[in-house]
Formats: sequence, structure tokens, C-alpha cells
Amino acid sequence: MAEFSGRYDVGSLESTERKFTDLQLVKRLLTKYVLKYKTQVVLISFIMFLKTVLILSGPYIYKVALDHFISGNKTENGRWLAEIIKSLGTFLGASDNYHYLLAAGILYFGVGLIMWCIMALQDYNVNKLGLNVIADIRSDFFRHMEVLSQNFFEYGNTGRLVSRVTNDAEALKGLVSSGIVGATADTITAFMVLFTMLFLDLQLALITLAIAPVLIISSTYFQKLVREAWRVARQNVASMTSKVQDLMYGAKVTKAMAQEAQSLEDFDKVNELNMNAQIQAEMKNNIYDATTSFLNNFTSALIWYFGGNQVIFAIRSLGDLVAFTQYAQSFLDPVQNLTTFYGQIQSALAGAERIFVVLDIEPEVRDALDAVDMPQGSGVVSFNDVVFSYVKDEPVLKDISFKTKPGERLAIFGQTGSGKSTIINLLGRFYDPNHGSITIDGVDLRNLKLKQLHQHVGIVLQEPYLFRGTIRYNLLFGNQLASEEEMIRVAQLVGIHEVIMRLPKKYDEEVQERGSNLSYGQRQLICVARTIIANPRILILDEATSSVDPYTEQLIQNALKAEMINRTIIIVTHRVSTVRDADRIIVLDHGEIQNTGTHNQLLKTNMLYRRLCEMQLVELL
Repeated sequence: MAEFSGRYDVGSLESTERKFTDLQLVKRLLTKYVLKYKTQVVLISFIMFLKTVLILSGPYIYKVALDHFISGNKTENGRWLAEIIKSLGTFLGASDNYHYLLAAGILYFGVGLIMWCIMALQDYNVNKLGLNVIADIRSDFFRHMEVLSQNFFEYGNTGRLVSRVTNDAEALKGLVSSGIVGATADTITAFMVLFTMLFLDLQLALITLAIAPVLIISSTYFQKLVREAWRVARQNVASMTSKVQDLMYGAKVTKAMAQEAQSLEDFDKVNELNMNAQIQAEMKNNIYDATTSFLNNFTSALIWYFGGNQVIFAIRSLGDLVAFTQYAQSFLDPVQNLTTFYGQIQSALAGAERIFVVLDIEPEVRDALDAVDMPQGSGVVSFNDVVFSYVKDEPVLKDISFKTKPGERLAIFGQTGSGKSTIINLLGRFYDPNHGSITIDGVDLRNLKLKQLHQHVGIVLQEPYLFRGTIRYNLLFGNQLASEEEMIRVAQLVGIHEVIMRLPKKYDEEVQERGSNLSYGQRQLICVARTIIANPRILILDEATSSVDPYTEQLIQNALKAEMINRTIIIVTHRVSTVRDADRIIVLDHGEIQNTGTHNQLLKTNMLYRRLCEMQLVELL
């Protein structure tokens, strides 16, 4: 299957090579997810506008208070606000500068109180928007997982996928709040404050702006370093998640083989790699923050020096300098926020890229544009000169042709590697044949709607898998409309009903993770019952009885006999005991059909079948 490993191995998608630019990622996030909530975006925009107005108001109140009520330098550009403050003081019963300053303080406190409310409202709406976006992305991610071809999951490491839909999606909340919304708010604030500074003092504004080229150069230099550091860090988080999942699922094997120390050593390796990657990313981000902080403080020192000289020579009032100093800080704060959030934004962008890379994978197998409904018929399966290979020029199946009969139990028998599971993969249309065709009731699978195909072709796998939930939930998973009577009938048919009735909550008993509170055979019987309840037209057992005891196997065989009417049953196995009662047996060897017949016929005509019977100690006559 090496041909598919490059396309579907999630590990191969962990490359540090950029697949999207920052602009492409932000544009995709905005257009598909953020702008979906237009009302909320408009509300946040209005809140940001109010916040900026309030930021501009505070320093101006300081200026007017200093010039008009402390230094006595009553400048014209603040007279209108001074009159408002006086009116407020008069309303409070005061008429001197002391009380006017009190009125100015009350006004300033009111602005601060409104700012607190605005900030709380902004945080609430921004976080709500971020959580909505995360929920939508996770929903899209899971929905996309369900349409990807099965071969993706054969190579896709589940630990890495879990990391993408949890850690990476969570980081996108920061991209929405601190990134897109926060950066937009800070940019708006910075431009409006800058405009105010230019209005107050052109020289000091130009001094403040002089540091901008240095900041741009620093950002350009650090951008690549920080982005790649966070990308490596996220890859190591995914690897650690994968290793934890692997060690947890293999805990019983680890204990049974007394390899706890080895498991701990393996975990420590990936944990240390993750820790070092995180440290490197944080260190580079902190160096960037320290550099920008130094440049901001240096800018403030220049403003105080040149602005102080203007006050000394009476070019500017003290109120103008204090106001400008606060405006300069209000200008530098958004710039500082942008640089502080830069690492977080880059981390989130790395997470966004990792998610979008998976979302952009096209399924290998998909519905045809003119796909048709499943035909009404008895479920006759026909393989017509089918050739298939996972690796080019290395065919796994060679000119396979056979046709089922209604109500027939057909067995596909062969040793490991003979191609049995590949036939099932093709019949379930997890892959498409390289040559030839597979039809159901005369219609090529490639022309059928995939959903209907999977509804009418039920497969019981060798490894029984139960979902978290009740036994009832698992039994009705494939057919939630089935009645209680039908569920109990099938459970009795496969011999699991009595076991269920002995449980404390019976059919409402919770299944623990991976069905650990049930035996292997009990889980397999529930899986068989689940598939029968789904009422597929074609029922396939892919080595479904190879790991169960003879008693459980007999229960399954009896259930199949009862369900044969109007149903095609295909049994895929390497066990002679499973196929000896089949109506017809196809002997498969190295991807080719050697012979076809009943058990007794094959004993006489096929040496491979006879040899395998002898090896498995099956009575020959």
C-alpha cells in the first residue's frame, strides 16, 4: 500500500514547508467562518469604535485639567471641554478651580467606568465569536473525516488527527480574539491616536513614528523564526498525543511483558522533545517581545526630552505634553499588543494551516456526478475481470471473476496475503479497481451513491468495535428506526440476549471504553447483531469469527443461516471450520481464484484446500 502512504499518512503532512501564506489563512478564516456571524461582527466593530473614542477622551481630560485649572494656561483648543467641566462643577454646587478639578476627576472616572463596561462587553463578544468559529471548524473537520476514503484512516495516525481537532482548533480561538479581532481593534486605535498626535504636535508625532522602520525590520526578521518554531512545537504536541494514545491502548501488553520502564522511556523522549520545542518557541517569542519593548521605551524617552524642551521654552503647554505622552503610550500599547500577540497569532496560524491542509484533502473515492440510487433487487454481486494493486505493477488481485446467487452463503477462503480483505475493500468501495468492474444487481459500484451502497452492504470486521454509550445505542447504531422487538429478536438470534439481561441495566448498560466491560466474544456478537439490525442486502463477515471460540462461532453461523433468506452472505476467512458448511467456497491464492466448489468437492479437487484442512486438523471425510 506504499502508493497511498504519501497521500494519506498524516505524519507526511507534518512538513515545515509552508502551504499557505498568512494572508491566505486569515482570508479563508474570515470569509468562511468569522463573517458567517455578521451581526456579531458589526456589534464588535461598534464596540471597538466606542473603545477608541474613550481612549482618546482620557488624555484630553488631563490636558484641559492641567491647562485650565492648574497651570492657568488656558489654551483655545480645550476651552469647549473646560466649559463642560465648569458646567458640571456648577451643577454640583461649586465655583472654584478646586471643585472644577473634582468635576474633571468625576468625568475622568465616568470615562473609565464606561471603558470597563465596554471592555467587558468586547471580551464577551470576542470570546463568543471565537468559540463559535472553533465549533464550526471542528464540525467541518469531523464532517470531512466522514467523507474521506477509508484508506486515509489506514495511514492517518489518529493521535495526530485528534491533536489537530483539539489543540490546533483551540489555538484558533486566539487567532480570532487576539489575532483578527484584537489586531483590528489595535490597528484602528493606533491610527486614530496617531491622527490625534499629528493634530497636537507634528514634531513629536514624527519622533514617535521614527521608530516604525526599526519595528518593521524587527518584525520581518523575527516572523520566520517565530512561525517555524511554533510549527515545530505543534508537530511535537501531535507526536506526544499520538504516543500517549498508543501507550494507553497498549497498557495491558506493556504490563504483561513487564515493559513499563521501556514505555516510560519512550514517553520521556517525546515529552522532552515537546518541552524543548515549546521552550525554543517561547524563547524566540520572548526575545522578540523584549526587542519591541526596548524600542517603545526608547521612543517614550525621546518624546519626554523634546517635548520637555518645548514646555520650557513655552512652545507647548504642560497639558499638551502630558496629553501627548499619554497618547504616545496609547499608540505604543497597540503596537506592543501586536508584538506580544505575535507568537500566539503565529501559533494559531500554524494550527489553522494544519487543519486546512487536512480539510483540503480530496477523497480518493467519491460519488459520481450522475450517481444513481441502489437498484431494487436481491443483491447479486458480480466481480468481472477485476484487477487491483496498491503499488503500481504489483497486482494484489488478478482477473477476479465470480457472481453470487440470491440466498447463497458464499465463502472466500485463502491464506493470509491471498487478497481476501482486498475483495471486501473493493466491494465496500473503499478503493476502486484498476481494471474490470464490480456490480450489484447489474449496476457498477462507481455509479451508485456511496451512502446507499454502505447502507445496503453490511460488514462485520474481525476486530469488534463498540462505541461509548449504551448497548442499545450500539445495537441500533446502523438503524435507529428499528423497533425494540426487532432488536431483541436479533439479540436472541445471535445468542447475546441472555448475557445482556444479566447486566444491571440490561440494554441500557453503558459500554466502557472499547467495550472493556464485555468479553471479546460478547463484543463480536453485539457487532454481528448490529449489522443484522441494520438490515443490509449484502452481509459480509471479514474474518469475523477467526478470533472467537467454537461455541461463539457456532452461534454466529446459526444466526447467518436464519438470516439467509433474501440476503447475500459473503464469508471471508482462512479457517476451514468457518467455511465447510458454506454453499460455495472460492479458494483464493496470491490474488487468483484457484478453484470453486463445496467443502467436499474441494477436498478432492484442490490440493491447497486439502493441505490447509490437514494443517488445521479438520476431519477430511
